[in-house]
Amino acid sequence: MWHVRRHRTILREHPAIRDLFGVDVSSAAWVGMLAVAQFALALWLSAKPAWLMLALALTVGAVIAHALGVLIHEASHHLVFHDGWKNKLVAIVANLPLAAPAAIEFRHQHLLHHKYLGDARDPDGRDTQAPTHKEVALVGHATLRKLVSFTFGRFFYPARPANSVPRDAWFVGNIVACLLADAVLVTAGGLRPLLYLLLSALVAFGPHVLGARRVSEHLTIRRGQPTNSYYGSLNRVSFDVGYHVEHHDFPAVPWRRLRRLNHMARPHYQELAAVRSWASLITAYFLDARYGVGQYTGVSTDFLEEHAAPQASEVSRGATRAMQVRR
Repeated sequence: MWHVRRHRTILREHPAIRDLFGVDVSSAAWVGMLAVAQFALALWLSAKPAWLMLALALTVGAVIAHALGVLIHEASHHLVFHDGWKNKLVAIVANLPLAAPAAIEFRHQHLLHHKYLGDARDPDGRDTQAPTHKEVALVGHATLRKLVSFTFGRFFYPARPANSVPRDAWFVGNIVACLLADAVLVTAGGLRPLLYLLLSALVAFGPHVLGARRVSEHLTIRRGQPTNSYYGSLNRVSFDVGYHVEHHDFPAVPWRRLRRLNHMARPHYQELAAVRSWASLITAYFLDARYGVGQYTGVSTDFLEEHAAPQASEVSRGATRAMQVRR
């Protein structure tokens, strides 16, 4: 409801924002260019040493994989084309260089996340990004458990029953397309190109400076504010995905116009708490005992008190450097 109220208030004060609604077909061109670049780099690495494959996966590959993930997100909101099937097709194409099928499943679950943000009830909560109570209790605040859960947890924590994805033709088609692309890649260049793609994707949405976005978006850093934006330089390689409050306020505005939205309604955004550094945040999240997976918006206060963090050490000063909170 927080975003619904903001949406109505901002539109009432700034009706010209409606002109920002619509699609941005340039996103389809970006999908094509980035997909070709990632596959070309993967094939080039087929005859190169393993250390180079690893180095490029952690750097260039992760940046491209993350950018493609953001464009899948754009297509999920029908912000690339007006026709739904065209957006689904763009999302599947963007998914191919990520090697593992996820686009259609993400689309379904992400739209639920928007509709039910903060609904973290167990077992029937509808916010698909919210951690389960089992995950919060299991991971706790220990560095190693947080690292392992953040990196691999998505493969082991089952979705709540309310978040099940329809097994329709698009879902099956997404799987088949990825498997065929993987098979062609292995046939052409062996296993190393496929490993490069998988590692790039794993890192991009895991323990990487870009992966910090998963923490920052709905970390509780100010009471009553369920969503946070990031306005740092990494937006330039992430299609402005850091403008996350803006996106939840107006999900019909494509990435290219989010900065304009922020400028047009600046008073409504400049006084909010914001994340100033993804790098500092991801460091603090893993090393500082004050951070835990349960600090996602909507997780029960009573439950969190039962699994409170131990006394924080001075391991990381990034906990304060990462945030910009105006009183």
